[in-house]
Amino acid sequence: MGFYQNILAADYLKLKPSLFCLAMSVGMTTSVMAAEATTPPPQAPAASSQQADAKPVSVQSQTTLPEPLTLESVVELPHSVSPQVLLSKAKQQEAFAKYQQQKADDGVELDLMGRLGWREYADHTEDNHLLALHVGKQLYDFGKTEAAQASQLNLSDAESELLQDQSIQFQLRLMQSFFNVILADYQYRVDNEDMATVYVTMDKARDRHELGQISDVEFSRLEANYEKSYVKRMKAEFDQRQTRTSLANLVGQPQNLPDKLTFPDLKGLLKRSLKPLEEYQKEALENNLQLKSMQLKLKAANYQLESQDADDKPSFRVDAWGGKLSTYEYKREGRWRFDLSMDYPLYDSGSQSAKMSEARAKVQQAQAELKAMEQSLRDQVAEVYFKLQLNKAQRKQNAAFSNYADLYLDYSRGLYENEAKTDLGDSMVRLSEASYQNIMTTFQYTLDWAKLDYLTGKPVDLDKYR
Repeated sequence: MGFYQNILAADYLKLKPSLFCLAMSVGMTTSVMAAEATTPPPQAPAASSQQADAKPVSVQSQTTLPEPLTLESVVELPHSVSPQVLLSKAKQQEAFAKYQQQKADDGVELDLMGRLGWREYADHTEDNHLLALHVGKQLYDFGKTEAAQASQLNLSDAESELLQDQSIQFQLRLMQSFFNVILADYQYRVDNEDMATVYVTMDKARDRHELGQISDVEFSRLEANYEKSYVKRMKAEFDQRQTRTSLANLVGQPQNLPDKLTFPDLKGLLKRSLKPLEEYQKEALENNLQLKSMQLKLKAANYQLESQDADDKPSFRVDAWGGKLSTYEYKREGRWRFDLSMDYPLYDSGSQSAKMSEARAKVQQAQAELKAMEQSLRDQVAEVYFKLQLNKAQRKQNAAFSNYADLYLDYSRGLYENEAKTDLGDSMVRLSEASYQNIMTTFQYTLDWAKLDYLTGKPVDLDKYR
């Protein structure tokens, strides 16, 4: 039975202190065995995101998640399970479709024209039928169409950058959710042991209270401490369920809650060293996907301004018709026609001026948003950078506390074996707290490195963490 399944034992054992302590020991042993299952067996490499997009795999079609669930299997899930990724992909496809439409509108037109018609001519009605082939092409418009196409192509490329950004963000959310489940299990272990210790203390005090050796006030205080500890353990139990529900929902399988998770191998992170802050900030300004998207949108706005500037200039096109241009082709219209035409707007009541002002405002808006993003990126990189530096001190602190907890447990066990007064239960809780703090610090260190990679435009690469 997995560690997550042990959470039901304590409620029944509230009334039986000896059995409760035994269950606590068994639960601890089972928890350690589950948590210390480290590196999973080698897995076949998963398809890349490009392959996943080409051949989408729906997680909903699977019956269950992998058992046991590993960090690798979670991160390598197809990104098509994320609504945010799907939305971003749809926006990119829409933008590219608009570019293709603009390209097609500027191409050669080939039409078959037909008409059944009649008209009045020289005071009598005559046929006016038409059946002809039409070929047309815009020749020159002073760069208006070309600039508009370049603008839309840059918008399509900007959405492509955002699609990659959403894919990496989805991987980060998967990592966070996976770690939350393991942390919830360890937190339950700590709170369960703490409740056991408080219960044993209260149970012993009950006998003393019945003999009149302690006051009602003191016994009430111990009862209140137990109820407080019980509520805390119950919350930890609910957190186990909630974190599993959140992970299952994130991967698109809300009906399949994961039970067993394999503890990830993250030893390789300790070998990574930090470069100077300025180098990471420079990388972020050069490679961050959101920033690159904004840069492309600024280029698109400038191209749109160029296109609008050419809107009041003349445009030239050529058209040709061949076939039965009318019922009287030999007398009047003939069988073919060729036009070279020009369209030169002379007056538009200020419409062009207003459109130019709007296009300039959009350029200024894109420039401001780009500048704000650059400032925000510098701050985000600095924040993560200093968290990584602080994490080193936290690991050193955790190591000292773990050493103290180990020594104190040996000390308490020695007193217990010599039948001296001891707080063996508290020392066991303290040791579990040390384990929890070590794990939480490691997970946060992993997420901070992953976020720093993300901010500098790099995908999640678990090989760097092993």
